[in-house]
Amino acid sequence: LMENNVVYNTKTGGFHQHYGRDNVLRNNVFAFAKQGQLQRTRDENHVSFIFERNIVLWQDGPLFHGNWGGTNHYRLEQNLYWRMDGKPFDFAGKKLADWQAAGQDKGSLIADPQCRDPLKGDFTLAPTSPALKLGFQPIDLAKVGPRKENR
Repeated sequence: LMENNVVYNTKTGGFHQHYGRDNVLRNNVFAFAKQGQLQRTRDENHVSFIFERNIVLWQDGPLFHGNWGGTNHYRLEQNLYWRMDGKPFDFAGKKLADWQAAGQDKGSLIADPQCRDPLKGDFTLAPTSPALKLGFQPIDLAKVGPRKENR
């Protein structure tokens, strides 16, 4: 279970599934990876992961990187996707509606998550964020990242 994390400014996908079974990624923020936001390498004969109620935010490159073809041994649903530079993007070569018709990202949206200042690492959501309507629970950012210990 990977839950309530903020992963940003990585080289490759903030999430990369190579091998694994029944991994659950829920209520995370993945932002600004340099080479694809979400990466999948190996197509296995079981459910590799469930990716639900996450925010994926970026401004360069593709949403998906790696092997998203083959079987659907993964499940994505109720996620919010937003490319800040406004350029079009696809879901493994499909438009969102076609991707959803193929069984992925049921209930997911393409919409601005309304983060306070994501380019400066502040992913605090506005009360009107569409991510909240998908069931995303705000992450207390005061307790993440490097901190100075009280001495």
